[in-house]
Amino acid sequence: MEVKGITREKTLEEFLRTSKKKSKTGIIQAQISSAAKEEYLFTWTGHPFTDAGLVALLLLSGKKRPEELTEEDIKNAIEFASELYSRKKWSSGYIHAMMLPNSGILMANPSMTKKRTPDTIKAKLFSLLSEPEDPNAPVCEICGRRHARPKPVYRSDFPLVGTGGVPNYFPSGKDGANICSHCLFLAQMMPLAAYRLSRVLVIHAYPYELMLEFHKEAIDDVKKTELASVARNFKRPENFLFEKLMDIGTKLEMGRLENASITLYYFVNNNQGQEIEPIYIPNPILRFVAFAARVDRKGWMNIVSMGWRKKPREEEFDEFKKRYPNNVYSKLLSGESILYYFIDPQNRRANSSWRLLSFYCSEVLGLDKEALEFIKGVADRIVETVEKLPDNKLSRRVRELEKAGKLYQFEGFFIRVEKDRQEFGIPEALMSFNDFARILTSYGEDLNVSWKTVKNLLLFRIYERLHDRLMKASEEAGESEEVEEEFEEGGEE
Repeated sequence: MEVKGITREKTLEEFLRTSKKKSKTGIIQAQISSAAKEEYLFTWTGHPFTDAGLVALLLLSGKKRPEELTEEDIKNAIEFASELYSRKKWSSGYIHAMMLPNSGILMANPSMTKKRTPDTIKAKLFSLLSEPEDPNAPVCEICGRRHARPKPVYRSDFPLVGTGGVPNYFPSGKDGANICSHCLFLAQMMPLAAYRLSRVLVIHAYPYELMLEFHKEAIDDVKKTELASVARNFKRPENFLFEKLMDIGTKLEMGRLENASITLYYFVNNNQGQEIEPIYIPNPILRFVAFAARVDRKGWMNIVSMGWRKKPREEEFDEFKKRYPNNVYSKLLSGESILYYFIDPQNRRANSSWRLLSFYCSEVLGLDKEALEFIKGVADRIVETVEKLPDNKLSRRVRELEKAGKLYQFEGFFIRVEKDRQEFGIPEALMSFNDFARILTSYGEDLNVSWKTVKNLLLFRIYERLHDRLMKASEEAGESEEVEEEFEEGGEE
């Protein structure tokens, strides 16, 4: 069956040759070479800057994979970028000041103002794609698909590769990086997809399709405002990343994050210096935050609220998450436990659902699910016992557990609960000797999963089931309630 009206896609060579003939202003004067000899022009490289440029091309074109890009897509993206880059707010205020100082390709040097036009920038970008390869040149250090440019590549054209003139800086011993013209082209598209905070933020993700999710907001902002995205006015890159994870986590199936990895590259590259802060997000953390977004968003907000020095009121939450560092975020990124933040001892409340707590313990802390269920069972038997106490004694008994900062104090709490069970005639013991030894001695003092972990899990379950009675008892007792004498010398370490 013949399909009419659908023509063959032109190769880049044909596109450039046709453009050259049709150009009335004579802008594109590049020599036509074997630019389209590969199956497709661009591919994922694993380098954050070139991949960010490829993301910009894909999002501007409405495509998902590099092989789907056409010459028309590339042409439209170049025209879009050239129009923006020719403006002062992009050239001097953003590209020159933060990413590509004195760029000759993007005409970002303030002294180039009069010559900086969309047409001149467009011509320079097109010339990168038609630049002939030198078969004797080294292979590109980024993509490995093409030969590097004969001209050395410095930080004015590619961020953070040095200024030249110091050969020892580069492993090749030359005075610039070995980068091909296509990778260099992608780096020129990166400003469109990056986020502008006090530095430049690029979110590099694998599988690469996740980068489209994380950078779509940047491209949407550029289309809407014709300015670089300011990341919703977030001041800290990790805070913005966790916010994005919450947004994306509601849409993604958990399986898509099973082997995912994300690294933030927070950098500045200007005439004052070159600095970069890589922030790696462990995979269990990705899946935990995405899980929280799907099953217990309110619980996650309660947990995060505990991470600021001053707990924000509900109406202050948005301001805090944009401006201030958060201990929950920093501990998650550094591999420390955040189990303590799942409870609110002051208000004797569990901050989340048991389901979210269980996911965190098993997937992030690595606590065995059987052990978790065992601890939950012990907590339920504790509740079964102490709920028979009058309100004032109930509050005091739970406070003994809250104030247990030493192992012997933690042990003492169980002895008292066992005595309570005997007084109430509860037939079964709180736990067997083997269980007692397991809960007290199976975990090391210095590990995330220690007796203190068990303590916090017990408190979570007790608060979850007895919150209303505990708060009522606390209000009736006022601030003068005292803990039994043998616990006075204790306290959290």
